Amino acid sequence: MILCLDLSSKCTGWSKFSRDGKLIDKGRITPSPEIEPLMKIHYITDKVKELYSNIDELVIEDIFLSKFGNVAMIKYLARLSGAIIYSWIVEKYKIPHFYMAVVARPLAGAKGNSHKAEIQLFIIQKYKFADKEFIDKYDDMIVEVKNRYKAKEIKKGAFKYAMGKISRLIDEESEIGEDVADSIILGRAYCEEYQM
Repeated sequence: MILCLDLSSKCTGWSKFSRDGKLIDKGRITPSPEIEPLMKIHYITDKVKELYSNIDELVIEDIFLSKFGNVAMIKYLARLSGAIIYSWIVEKYKIPHFYMAVVARPLAGAKGNSHKAEIQLFIIQKYKFADKEFIDKYDDMIVEVKNRYKAKEIKKGAFKYAMGKISRLIDEESEIGEDVADSIILGRAYCEEYQM
């Protein structure tokens, strides 16, 4: 089996795929916000290690480095990723696989520059986690926000805020948050690349 991780300090999404490319399970690891950051790494790593049983391959979303990136967050994600890599190598003596989101998305059949809410809907539709009415409702909301941005009715900040709000609403209604959706995208990308 394949374990896929979208690492985060708030909520790490994970999914498991069979060797023939079928989604087997999905979930989240959510440490308490009160835990000190380095102890969160310990907590998340321990929870990930619990998922290693019957796993042959590990796929991790690579860290996106941007000139506008939050340096503290990048440092934290690098430390978390390092802890997970170490635990995997100790457990399985194998190197994990890494994908940037912009690479994984097209491999999985989505647009590389899709917003989080669009990826959530893509996964929800692909795996039939909700009905057509749900998908159409949120698709219409996304199209409306994108059209308002294209028409310059809203600025970039308001656009990102609106898309983030849609993402949170999708998560609340479907329990498919951006973290879980991204982990599933990683699994689909890996399976496509390795023709499973």
